[in-house]
Amino acid sequence: MSIVFIEALDKTPYEQEVWEILCECDQEFLPSLSSRESSSQKILGGLEAPKTLLPYRYFEVMKTQNYIITLDESCDVSGFMTFIHKYACEELADIGISNYITTICVKKSHRNQGLLKQMYGYIEKDLPNSYMLPYVSTRTWSTNTHHLAALHSLGFTEAYKLINHRGEGIDTIYFSKKIR
Repeated sequence: MSIVFIEALDKTPYEQEVWEILCECDQEFLPSLSSRESSSQKILGGLEAPKTLLPYRYFEVMKTQNYIITLDESCDVSGFMTFIHKYACEELADIGISNYITTICVKKSHRNQGLLKQMYGYIEKDLPNSYMLPYVSTRTWSTNTHHLAALHSLGFTEAYKLINHRGEGIDTIYFSKKIR
């Protein structure tokens, strides 16, 4: 397994494989990625899209972000993490700018192999120096138990919670971690 960093996905050899993994993971997100306009969209409650719709709009915005891509032994994409460098928002005002992780997807056939933690390790320690910032941040939903457990085990702390933001009983939780 190896990891590569790229500044934008457009016209790279990874674009098609990332698209396929994004489509594979689309309905696992709440709300689905195909119902969203972008990865940093603020309004998430009440969004619905037909399960036959693919996340075209989401992907177009996501392609312009920074990527951490994991490659398997055959140099095929096994997972990816996207992030916005120098991101700031009201919910994360206490930390200022950060590397804000927007999307993480791992191919179903490559799950439970530690790829998530390896990508988090890369963004915390191995980015080019010009991309390193004091904080890494992300958001997830309150019923995403696997991601919540990973964030806690990696030392992330809850920064802000939007109650019922994604529907009744489903909160959006912002997390941050000081790395420098």
